[in-house]
Amino acid sequence: MSLRTIQPDRKRSGQALVMVTFSLTLMLAMMSFAVDLGWGYYRREVAQAAADSASAAAVRAVSGTPTCGTNNVWCGSPAGTVTNCPSTVPAAATNTYDNACMLAAANGYTTSGSKTVSVQANTTSPSPSVPGVTVSYWVTVKISETPSTFFGVPIGTQGLSPLSLNVVSTAAILPNGVPADPPCMYILGSSGTTFMLGNGATATASGCGVYVNSTSTGPATYAASITGGARLNSPVMQIAGSDTVNNGGCVATSSVAGCGSLAPQTGQSAVSDPFATVPQPSNPGNCQSGNFTSWQPSAYTPAAGCYNGFSLGNGMNAILGAGVYYINGGSFNIQGGSTLTATSGVTIFLTNGAYVNIANGSSVTMTAQSSGTYEGILFFQDRSMSSPTASTFAGGSSTRLTGSVYMPNSLVNFNNGSSESSTMALVVKSVDFEGGSTTLLQATSQTQTGLPVPGNVNMIIQ
Repeated sequence: MSLRTIQPDRKRSGQALVMVTFSLTLMLAMMSFAVDLGWGYYRREVAQAAADSASAAAVRAVSGTPTCGTNNVWCGSPAGTVTNCPSTVPAAATNTYDNACMLAAANGYTTSGSKTVSVQANTTSPSPSVPGVTVSYWVTVKISETPSTFFGVPIGTQGLSPLSLNVVSTAAILPNGVPADPPCMYILGSSGTTFMLGNGATATASGCGVYVNSTSTGPATYAASITGGARLNSPVMQIAGSDTVNNGGCVATSSVAGCGSLAPQTGQSAVSDPFATVPQPSNPGNCQSGNFTSWQPSAYTPAAGCYNGFSLGNGMNAILGAGVYYINGGSFNIQGGSTLTATSGVTIFLTNGAYVNIANGSSVTMTAQSSGTYEGILFFQDRSMSSPTASTFAGGSSTRLTGSVYMPNSLVNFNNGSSESSTMALVVKSVDFEGGSTTLLQATSQTQTGLPVPGNVNMIIQ
């Protein structure tokens, strides 16, 4: 028997080598494509985050009513012009444009090399990049980049070769139904003279307006009366009825020394009670005496709860804890020479005829709750009290109140040399300023007075 040697099929092994080589080439190409595509996606997300941060920083830099050229508002020249950020980051921000460029740079993007950062802004509505949305001011930041690729694989999904990206972010201040100069005085009485300013008093609504609902038009009765050398400083005064300014009375914007720069707007629509839907506190029960006039060496520390009147006197000090103080009758009475501190967040609810009397010479520092049902409401008078005793704030220069005085059916007096300078709003039936100087500061956030403020910033991403 003879042996036969079997030779390998060289033709078949050559075909396998070709197939393996082709497969490896295809696999490497697909891997290259995946790496470059993943890198491109990552760079796009980084650029989008930078654009979002830049546009948001720009609109948040607006310090008041959005007006091109004021309140840090940049609109370009001419307004709406697309302007590239400089390659050198601004050393300090003087307007919204600087803020946008600085935040883009902080996230790795300046206009240099393969990167371009542009800013466009205006007060027109809507913004070009987000149609159909009503805005007060908008800023659009666009970032483009041609990042280096690892393998130089054309990215067909972008329709471009080599890889390139473009992202857009628009941030805007959306109108929220709040006037540009939101009220810090809501005078709700529908008839009679409900805004009174006399006897040399000065009332200043700093950055916020005075809104009077009384429809009285005189000459027998005016809705608002400013007389006897008194002065009102405010950016706006709107009255449903009419006003009288006489006998040395003066109305002016807060920044003008002379008189007559503020023209009260008469015949306006009434404003709504902003706290009309806020529920009244319930009596927690176990009411106790609120007499804190007896001498003791340390400060009184009454806790939140129900009190049959509340009186601090004879030079005593009291520190209130956080919560609702339910004053069931009598008065909330802070006598001269006494010191009251309530900065942990309180609401003083007045019912069963209770009213406020903060006497001249007292020292009072109070802050409303910053969250919850009674956010921003410092004094809340029972709505069912149709004709309550007038409340008086005459504490003097040592009074600091942060919150709203909500007494929809009551007269509130500021007199006897009072010189409060507080972040406070009045939501009352009527108000009378007599003697001294009172300054109400515009709230910078809703938590301070419970009232909305202009300038809600919302991100809109395209």
